[in-house]
Amino acid sequence: MAKKKLPISRWDELRTLVLVIAVTVVPVAGTVFVVFASTQPNLSGLTPIGSPQEHYPLLNWSSLGRDHPRNKAVQVLGYMVDGDRPLHEGEWVRDFFVLAEAGNLLHPAHRYGDHMIAVHLGNESRVQFSPRSLVWVWGIIRDVPGDPAGSTPLYSVEQAGTRPADKSEIAKYFK
Repeated sequence: MAKKKLPISRWDELRTLVLVIAVTVVPVAGTVFVVFASTQPNLSGLTPIGSPQEHYPLLNWSSLGRDHPRNKAVQVLGYMVDGDRPLHEGEWVRDFFVLAEAGNLLHPAHRYGDHMIAVHLGNESRVQFSPRSLVWVWGIIRDVPGDPAGSTPLYSVEQAGTRPADKSEIAKYFK
């Protein structure tokens, strides 16, 4: 006995197609939006053209490992991230790391020893931790032994000072 084929209306076909497209496109579009909305400018390829503080020359991220000043005063623009231990937003800290890139909400920044700087604030100073925020850091840069591909910074800024930075300062001090 032959089965009867049930008729499907044009409206049911269209509704099914729209549902399939929505189930496919909405998550992909949402992911793309989150990535673009949470991505910050990468500072590693920028060249300094000035410095906000006269006595602290601006560090060029791409010069780390080659010809960066050692045991000298520098100023660094970077993104604040937690260091040796997990930190929570708003926590008062004396130590953190800065990176040239912030990553995004779905993909954290790469943490290679030769692309990170440990920051140790001076004079019992503390700052509220704000992950992935743009900050100025100044102080004395030093080399730290380690592996360039490891997860521990090869550089530190000692007796550091810090302040929040604004994205507009990138164009003002870098090209």
